[in-house]
Amino acid sequence: MNYPTTIGIVTTREKAHAVLDHLPEDRVGAALAALEAVEGRDTSLEAILARHGEERLSREEFDHRFGSLPTDDEG
Repeated sequence: MNYPTTIGIVTTREKAHAVLDHLPEDRVGAALAALEAVEGRDTSLEAILARHGEERLSREEFDHRFGSLPTDDEG
């Protein structure tokens, strides 16, 4: 049988998101480290941005692009 290759990719991503969404915050770092070990790629924010040709915005650049964002008075 020939199955579309996108089914496996979407299913894997959906499973990964479901697992990460249900993990307690203190376990997410360990899950990402395990993924990094299995996949052999860096899962840090800087590495993800670099793979997509992006870089982190400075506070000034963020404010210039997005202005003042609404707050919920929590800090």
